[in-house]
Amino acid sequence: MTRSFEDYVFFWRPSGPNGWASQWHPSRFRASIVFSGTDKPEEVVFPTAEHWMMVQKALLFGDIDIARKTIAIKGSKSADCAKVRGMGRKVKNFDEGVWLEARERIVLEGTLHKFRQNSELWRTLDATGDRILVEASPFDAIWGIGFEAKHALRQGEDKWGLNLLGKALMQARGIIRKEGI
Repeated sequence: MTRSFEDYVFFWRPSGPNGWASQWHPSRFRASIVFSGTDKPEEVVFPTAEHWMMVQKALLFGDIDIARKTIAIKGSKSADCAKVRGMGRKVKNFDEGVWLEARERIVLEGTLHKFRQNSELWRTLDATGDRILVEASPFDAIWGIGFEAKHALRQGEDKWGLNLLGKALMQARGIIRKEGI
């Protein structure tokens, strides 16, 4: 089946086309977090889905210090998100196999929080219909496809990266539609 550019929703940077889909897009939401060694959940405000992802990554490996330092980064500008991403790279006791098992679930959970709690963003995601959401980052072939949008179709989907963020967005779109939000 040959697809055209219109069959996709390409995104990458929060300031670019369809930037609302980016992990770095300002999309404040709240979620309860249980820190290791406590039974009582704490309500945390996440400025972006990137914050959620890196806090959850730190908690997955029991690195409470990095989780709290990440939560302390309150902004949602690109510089703030770059700091958040950097915190995720400092997580102690990181185990690639454990991360590979958990990463898609973690990002889906954050994506669900983002769109359930931001009705305007949800309407934008819902308006994509059944189009394929694609993170067109030329630098990321795991969460994205490893190509910019302008080169993506020429390369062909068989040469694309995993597009895990695009897949999480499509999965969240389906889940929230079924919920009737």
